[in-house]
Amino acid sequence: MDRADAFKEVWRAELLARLALLDQVIKEQAIRTEFVRQSGWDATEFEKRSEILRATREHYVALIRQLVDNGRLPMLWSDLD
Repeated sequence: MDRADAFKEVWRAELLARLALLDQVIKEQAIRTEFVRQSGWDATEFEKRSEILRATREHYVALIRQLVDNGRLPMLWSDLD
C-alpha cells in the first residue's frame, strides 16, 4: 500500500467513524425533538438542529462515495464548495 492509498484508508475510516457517531446524535436528537413536541412546547429549534444534522450526514455520505467511486477526496474542506 503506497502513501496515497494509506491516506485514503485513513480518510475512509475517519469518515465512517464520524458517520456512525452522527447517526447516534441524530437518533438522540429525534428523541429530544419528539419529547419537546409531546410536551406541547415549541420544537422549532430542535427541528432546525435535526435538519442540520441530517444535512451533515448527507455531506459525509457524499464524501465517502467520492472516495469509493473516484478514489480521491478534496485536500481542503474549502475544495468542496
